[in-house]
Amino acid sequence: MKFEKMNARRNWRERADEAGYLAAILDNPPYWVEALEEPFCGVLTMEEVEGVIEAATSELYDMSLQAVEFVVNGASSERCFDQLKIAPQYRNAIRKSWRRHDQSIYGRFDFAYNNGDLKLLELNFDTPTSLYEASIMQWFWLEDLKVQKTLPETCDQFNSLHERLIESFQKAKRDFSTIHLASVDDSAEDEDTVKYLQSCALQAGLDARYIFMKDLGVDSLGQLIDLEGNVINQLFKLYPWEYLMYEDADVKKQFGRQVFSPLAESSLTKFIEPTWKMILSNKAILPLLWQLFPAHKYLLETAFDDESTDAHFIRQSPHVRKPIFGREGGSVSIIDPSKPEETIEKESVYGSEGFILQALHALPKYKDYHLVMGSWVIDGQPAGIGLRADHNPITGNTAVFVPH
Repeated sequence: MKFEKMNARRNWRERADEAGYLAAILDNPPYWVEALEEPFCGVLTMEEVEGVIEAATSELYDMSLQAVEFVVNGASSERCFDQLKIAPQYRNAIRKSWRRHDQSIYGRFDFAYNNGDLKLLELNFDTPTSLYEASIMQWFWLEDLKVQKTLPETCDQFNSLHERLIESFQKAKRDFSTIHLASVDDSAEDEDTVKYLQSCALQAGLDARYIFMKDLGVDSLGQLIDLEGNVINQLFKLYPWEYLMYEDADVKKQFGRQVFSPLAESSLTKFIEPTWKMILSNKAILPLLWQLFPAHKYLLETAFDDESTDAHFIRQSPHVRKPIFGREGGSVSIIDPSKPEETIEKESVYGSEGFILQALHALPKYKDYHLVMGSWVIDGQPAGIGLRADHNPITGNTAVFVPH
């Protein structure tokens, strides 16, 4: 993979508006690469896409499912749940969800792909974002440049996200004809992501209704309802399961009962993403993967941040310390024990739940940008990639999306 300078389309903001994207959020700070003074793009060969990235994504997804099976049905199941910091009242719900084969629609691996060497950094399999940019924005970019003759007609993109999302929602239609899709009301990025998914669900033939998380209610039977009192039979939520887990505990203190864990266990509501995705939505899965597949070519050595021999060994070399429930680089540290004064840290509220340690693997660079590759899985299949560039080697929420 290499990176090349390009010229911004003169009408790229208008094209973003046409695509239904809130172009106003692209500039402060710049989020789409054409907002930069010197835009650039990624360039890959077909061999890299099919022989490395797609193959790695498929194999790692199979490994991830084996890890879920190990956690749910293995002899050390309870110990694994303890390591994952999943509350006891959610464990049976997760087991039932896994054994029911509850539908998953999407997820994203984050890779460091440098000089032909691909390593898994982490999994985002509950609430991944940058989906719209990967699916639609960068496809429009490619097609526009081909029309302008800036790129030859033979250029392609690893991107079947839109078609696969529609196909996946068509499967959701087999259970119920209606789906509610929810996000918080204070994040333009989350709202854009969910409304894009709503459009995919509509194209799949579902009656797809958007709702804010704060507007979800519960009726006398314990069923989820919307503002009009309609029962919510299936809910897509761009809201982390661990947040619901903590909030359920607060609700129990206040009202004497929980809301979401009984719903998840009883299957009164079909959740997308399902409860079994809690296992793949925090960074404690990384040391479990390393235990199950030691020295695998796509994995970095990883351990829990404790007094174990494995953790001690990782601390002897440059490594990354990550909170189990962290997001967008929060509370991540890059540590070189030989140069402690050069430690890079991104402070946040995360970390009280514990940390993991991961061997450091450098991200590829273009000028002063560090680039991470997000590889999407839709309905269990590799479906495309997106690149995010950050001046900080810890990728955060100010990263720039880079098309390929």
